[in-house]
Amino acid sequence: MNMPWYEASLTHLEARLRKLIEGEPGVDGITRKLHKQLQHGLITAMLTSTIGLSNGDQQERKLSAPDVYTLLLPIQQAQQLLTHPAELDRLSRALRAAATQSEIVFTGEPMLRVVAAPQSEEMKVLVEYSQEGMGDSHTTEVDGSEAGHVSAGMMPQAFLIVNGLTTYPLTQPVVNIGRDPSNQVHLEDLRVSRLHAQLRLIQGRFVIFDLDSMGGTFVNDVAVGSHILNPGDVIRLAGVPLVYGVDDGTPAGYTQELPTNPPAAEML
Repeated sequence: MNMPWYEASLTHLEARLRKLIEGEPGVDGITRKLHKQLQHGLITAMLTSTIGLSNGDQQERKLSAPDVYTLLLPIQQAQQLLTHPAELDRLSRALRAAATQSEIVFTGEPMLRVVAAPQSEEMKVLVEYSQEGMGDSHTTEVDGSEAGHVSAGMMPQAFLIVNGLTTYPLTQPVVNIGRDPSNQVHLEDLRVSRLHAQLRLIQGRFVIFDLDSMGGTFVNDVAVGSHILNPGDVIRLAGVPLVYGVDDGTPAGYTQELPTNPPAAEML
């Protein structure tokens, strides 16, 4: 006997509500929402804690990231991670992939630690170098509050071009993108989630983060959870195209001065 249409609709609605409240099931008992939150926090901490290394040649200068990451978590989340070591492996791989994409090197194999913090309600990430003298310890909160303190000199003249028509200057260090009108970049397209993606200014560069959207975030046709943007990158949010650009002050082209006298006959 087939289920009546209204019962099927109610069952579907109940399942969607359960996902919103409990988080969509992920892998090995870790919800997708928690995985995204942990990955976002780790990558943000890495990007905000890099230091420059040089072997004497300025052109050979590289960025080095801390290789020890301590996750300070509420007790329940800490217990989840400690009983699911495979999730730590996934997070470590995501961290290495983000570093490779950004041309950042590790001084050693990145290591993740989990510490239960009974007094904490939010995740924090403590980063440090395993080698002495490489850098000081640094703590980053998952909300990326450090991005809010940006001097005018660090703010690039960046912008987004949506659908090839509308230009949005990026004048804030945190920019939310989605279908909800409260977002800094409002996209009126039903394919786009209400809060679809977020741009964060980290170390003078904008990084895009997918906010667990339904349609996904793509940069140059590659699905990403986070990505450091370069001028000319084409972003697609559930199919809606956005082009990232930076005005570096140089003209887009040049105008050649034409001669006032006509050219000689033999040159025509």
